Amino acid sequence: YDDRYIYFSCRCYDSDPSGIRVTSLKRDAWNSSFDQIGLLLDTFNDKENHLAFIISAAGVRTDAALSKDGDGIQMSWDTFWDAKTHQSESGWSAEGRIPLSSLKFNTVDGKVVMGLSFYRFIARTRETHLFPDIPPNWGQYSWTKPSRAQEVEFTGIQSKNSLYITPYVLTGLGQRFELNEKESAYDRVDDPTYDIGLDLKYGLTNNLTLDLTVNTDFAQVEADDQQVNLTRFSLFFPEKRRFFQERTSNFDFEFGGSDRLFYSRKIGLADGRKIPLLGGARVVGRIGKWDIGFLNMQAARDSNQPSENFGVLRLRRQVANPSSYVGGMITSRLDEDGGYNLAYGGDAILRVSEDDYVTLNWAQTFEEGAGSALDIARVHPEFARDGTRIGSRA
Repeated sequence: YDDRYIYFSCRCYDSDPSGIRVTSLKRDAWNSSFDQIGLLLDTFNDKENHLAFIISAAGVRTDAALSKDGDGIQMSWDTFWDAKTHQSESGWSAEGRIPLSSLKFNTVDGKVVMGLSFYRFIARTRETHLFPDIPPNWGQYSWTKPSRAQEVEFTGIQSKNSLYITPYVLTGLGQRFELNEKESAYDRVDDPTYDIGLDLKYGLTNNLTLDLTVNTDFAQVEADDQQVNLTRFSLFFPEKRRFFQERTSNFDFEFGGSDRLFYSRKIGLADGRKIPLLGGARVVGRIGKWDIGFLNMQAARDSNQPSENFGVLRLRRQVANPSSYVGGMITSRLDEDGGYNLAYGGDAILRVSEDDYVTLNWAQTFEEGAGSALDIARVHPEFARDGTRIGSRA
């Protein structure tokens, strides 16, 4: 590493180079069908979150954010980094370069401690080679667990308070022909359209990132995978909009499965319709021992619903040991007609022994609309041992 980049490389020897598999040239097409190497960094050394930088034998990059000690994977997370590969008679090799401006980390007395894992996957034999060595009792995806990572120390590096500005302009022209009053000819009517907006990302400190957006447009976002729903329940789709991607685990408040107190896909979408967003702000990161997430966004008025404001404040911190934390969350949804939805709750994950975890979640919601008030409370205790969860909810 130097004062600008972290570098990594790998020489992958192979007794049968013709068997090296390359099945996709699409970025983020991460699966077990192709040969690959991967570097995973727990940049805050919190034993809970990893950033994955993966290179296929064809030089295709995959980056992802892993949370909840590897149980949560966010494929839509993207950042700036470079990679190159080369195939030869002895196998293949790869080199990667990650700018420090793409990472956030804690610097204490000029030193930075991160968790590091590295793996190589050989597709035709389905072999996975790991560093550090992780016992198989941690499961097939043990290499994704930051709690098992090797601590490494960097000296003389500083996180860059980078600034990224993404403006956009959309233009278009529609034409139609209408019969004139004399019904003697069709007159052409032009309908020009235009839109302009801006996204801004700035590193406030080594540990805090500010996102601002004005007249937000998500036209560039990857489309959701099509699913057929034969149930009476709504489908759950992951968040893919870049504005919401930075350390989304800070906003996690789950009751098991897809049940959660805050779901960002409710912002800017309603009953399958796109709702224009006038703007918003988002701050995420760490202050001292506290993980923080703040969000406020204003949606425009729609033909079927009033303008709404969305607010979220999330705080949590580690207690007792690196695998335990307590936290709380407050959310609000207010519209211009006086309707509202307010929620607050507290949660905790406590590691009570080497293999035993206790999870506690409690939340209460108040809602006003259609002349009636709704008051709902929910409690979710859960016990986990060796990946087996025994839970209840009320």
